[in-house]
Amino acid sequence: MTNFNPNGPNPTGGDVQSKLLALLQPDHQSRPQQALSEEVIFHSPVRDYHGRADVAHILSTISTVLDQVNARRELATDREIVTIITASHRGQQMTGVLYETHDAAGHIDRAMLLLRPLSTLRETISHMVAALDRSPLPSSY
Repeated sequence: MTNFNPNGPNPTGGDVQSKLLALLQPDHQSRPQQALSEEVIFHSPVRDYHGRADVAHILSTISTVLDQVNARRELATDREIVTIITASHRGQQMTGVLYETHDAAGHIDRAMLLLRPLSTLRETISHMVAALDRSPLPSSY
């Protein structure tokens, strides 16, 4: 069954089912590893990341670079969620899509983040590169 909230989620987040959205919040308190499958794949605007450790690290890094991420609409089936989002970086607004699928245990096994406009995304990417230089992916050790 497909659920679609045409008016958007509750501003308090009550209607939002996306685990990925929660992990991208700048002040998230959750542990990303608990929400991710061991073999998770994350498709970012730049490249793909594989495995729980690297994906948890990149999601945590994204959450430090983005000022805010908010759900606007969500489409969900039993194991698949598409969330239309707004985000900002240094006061510059972006719109985008989060796509995630879950395994039988409810862990995220595939995820994708799309953001626009390109000019703001490029600036955000440059800050991500700097953040990853300071704190490299676990697989780079």
